[in-house]
Amino acid sequence: MLEWALLVVGAGSASWYAWTTFENHRLQNEARQALERIAPEPARQPIGELTPAAADSRVLGQLDIPSIRLSAVVLNADDDEALGFAVAYLPDTPPPWALGNSVMAAHRDGLFRPLRNIRAGDEIALTTRRGNLQYRVRRTLVVGPRDVWVLGTLPHVDLTLITCFPFTWVGRAPERFVVQAEKMATP
Repeated sequence: MLEWALLVVGAGSASWYAWTTFENHRLQNEARQALERIAPEPARQPIGELTPAAADSRVLGQLDIPSIRLSAVVLNADDDEALGFAVAYLPDTPPPWALGNSVMAAHRDGLFRPLRNIRAGDEIALTTRRGNLQYRVRRTLVVGPRDVWVLGTLPHVDLTLITCFPFTWVGRAPERFVVQAEKMATP
């Protein structure tokens, strides 16, 4: 009897995982299509211009970190729905095309799991409706959940990525993994 119960629980868990993975991929694809509809042609629309249709969109852009094979849509929202399938831009921080520290977050057991392999010097690309931005990772660190200073203005930090830590923790994680990057000059 116990074997059958464990088999049912295992099958249910595998089904839930498969459905969640499928749904996350579907939602990421929908968000990428929305980004393609509003993304500027680099030669035609300089950074700073914004079309009215793009202003109404929740899609902020796409984050790519080739060294760790991370590519994800960034939403201009930090609610549970956004965090469920995308990288969330924290709207209380400056937007990426402005001066200051832009902060983005995602779940460690989802999109940001590859961050465990990121290193200083890795490049980050952020494609937005206002242009393409390039960053270089300056450092990574682990902080407590109340260490909100990492979200503020910091010297040589233009982009902060944050997720829970440790990556293998089950349940509510006790710490936060932080990636700090500096904007690179564009040609």
